[in-house]
Amino acid sequence: MAQKTVLQIAQTITNQIGLPTPQAVVSASDQNMAKLLAVIRSACEDLLQEYDWQVLQRRYTFQTTSGVENYALPTDQERFINATFYDQNNRWPLQGQLTATEWEVLKVSNLAASPFERYRVFGNKLYLFPTPSTSTYTFVYEYVSSAYCTSSGGVPQTDIQQDSDIILLDHRMVVYGAKVKWLSSIGMDTTAALSEYSRAVELEKGSDVPGRKLSIVGGCVGAPFICTANLPDTGYGSVN
Repeated sequence: MAQKTVLQIAQTITNQIGLPTPQAVVSASDQNMAKLLAVIRSACEDLLQEYDWQVLQRRYTFQTTSGVENYALPTDQERFINATFYDQNNRWPLQGQLTATEWEVLKVSNLAASPFERYRVFGNKLYLFPTPSTSTYTFVYEYVSSAYCTSSGGVPQTDIQQDSDIILLDHRMVVYGAKVKWLSSIGMDTTAALSEYSRAVELEKGSDVPGRKLSIVGGCVGAPFICTANLPDTGYGSVN
């Protein structure tokens, strides 16, 4: 994933659409630069919604407090990554997301304890049932961060603040996405630009993480360890 600064991305776009090459964008007073910065931001926000890019994935852990049933979410959380909620103490998954009906059934029932912790997210907080007692537990889940850029020093940011900020998303997607928005805003044909953008996004999705090793013939993939695909139904261990 090739990353560039906000200024480098802006200069690439202006060179392609025929505007003068800027030496500053965020601090520029020129109306075109203000508009260019707006479409770059908009393109990044669209890409944020497009896919669970690995560069934006985060792992969040928190510890329970006795008597506290709800916990704040990370301030930069864009969305959850499903099926990643785990109880690290017991090494098993949390039970949820519960529906509103399931949650109310638990809250009004006589069930006071459970070997499994249930959870429900609402009101931008994560609620647990049963309410944690004196034992401290550590829970973990993964999420996609809204911090699509960093400062030049590597501090995560949810918005562009300086020309030297580094956009974490592949710069080609941002350039093509911003071009589409710019051309559309001035009533020009976006067919070619949209094709470039779509192709860049699909190529990046395909290479964002390594592909898994798959087998079209079934059975065990990789080294032939003992598994359910190579054990006989009966007579395992018998001498023929």
